[in-house]
Amino acid sequence: MPNPKSSLVVDLLDRIPLRAPIPEPVEGFDLLQHGMVAVLLRTLTHKQAESAVRALSRSFPDWNEVRVSQAQELAAVMGGGKKGVPAARLVKEYLQEIFQNSHGLELEFLREDATGAARFVAQLPFMGMAVANFVLWIANDREMPITPPLIRVLDRAGAVPRAASVRKARAAIEPLVPAGRELEFVMRFGEVASNWCDARKPICWECKLVEVCKHGKKVHKDWKDQQARLAAQRAREEARQAALRKKEEERRRREEERERKRAEAAAKKRAREEERRKAAEQRRRDQQRAKLQREKERAAARKKREADKKKKEAERARKKAAAEAKRKKDAARKEAARKKAEARRKAEAKKKAARKKTATKKSAAKKSSSRKKTPTRKKTPARKPTAKKATKKTTKKKPAARKQTTRKSTTTRRKSPVRKSGSTKSSGAGKKKTTRKPTARKTTRRKR
Repeated sequence: MPNPKSSLVVDLLDRIPLRAPIPEPVEGFDLLQHGMVAVLLRTLTHKQAESAVRALSRSFPDWNEVRVSQAQELAAVMGGGKKGVPAARLVKEYLQEIFQNSHGLELEFLREDATGAARFVAQLPFMGMAVANFVLWIANDREMPITPPLIRVLDRAGAVPRAASVRKARAAIEPLVPAGRELEFVMRFGEVASNWCDARKPICWECKLVEVCKHGKKVHKDWKDQQARLAAQRAREEARQAALRKKEEERRRREEERERKRAEAAAKKRAREEERRKAAEQRRRDQQRAKLQREKERAAARKKREADKKKKEAERARKKAAAEAKRKKDAARKEAARKKAEARRKAEAKKKAARKKTATKKSAAKKSSSRKKTPTRKKTPARKPTAKKATKKTTKKKPAARKQTTRKSTTTRRKSPVRKSGSTKSSGAGKKKTTRKPTARKTTRRKR
């Protein structure tokens, strides 16, 4: 009679999908390399994964160099085409996880203690329990590994009760496993333990075994109730949020209305200020134009005054030049008259001297005729030099008289009395009349 729990296990096995194909043992590989092959099967075929691991072993001195190398460098060594870089990243992540948890890059210590090895592989989330069970299966000489995650999954599914020791758990689990499917059994249930059946927070509503798992059904029911409560809570929260949004929209509408009115008032105020500014600017421009006009008028008046002043000065200069020309003309006329009078006086003096000489000769001839044998005396030219001296004296005084006359003519601007041609006394009297004191020039000066 078939065991119902065995049928349950077979049913569970058929429901669980594998993330990667089941790897095959490779001759000459250690546990680390077998785990690397199992990880690379997620993107590569078994042949590609095996050749990639061999290429890495040949190209690098140790696995630590592989861990610290760039993914592009590893992809160039591994090959694999477009999948080379993702596969290289899987290798780096796999080695980094083992290094962080074991402080080394080898897994041969898993052969020594099965219980410790089961606890160790349970702490490797990137490797996953499926790959970990494959590595433990190789380490235990192809004996089915019994790990705490496997016991937990079977206990929750109702296949076997939770045992206190690994030996009792093995005795309860081995009869339920179909012959020849031990590796597949541990790898498939390892996928369940890694992906859905967490020890503290299982996600049974996503598990493939939720329909046949007792614990999964209960968790799924609780999850549905929780989702219903959450949905109701979300609905209440959405209603509350809708009310709040409505209030907020009303408040925002009122605020926008106030802001609009405030903006309109501000715009009107700006418009008034702009009008005032334009009016002030217009007034300023008008004042500036008026000021410029006044300045132009003042400049024109100033130019006119300057022109009038220049015209007056030119007229004054012309009159002055005319007066000076007239003065020079009068002075020349007076000088000509003076020279003419002087020449006349000299001619008269010469005639007088000649007459006197003639008279003297006549008187001398009479005396000589009256006196017999009386020697004639020499002529005394005493009077003649005296006349010359007087003439020189008179001529010396004349320039002073002319100068005084010139001053008088320039200051008083009146015609000097015309001297009559006559004797030397009349000319001398004329000189005395024209001679004035310097003070008379001040009194007769005309204001300009």
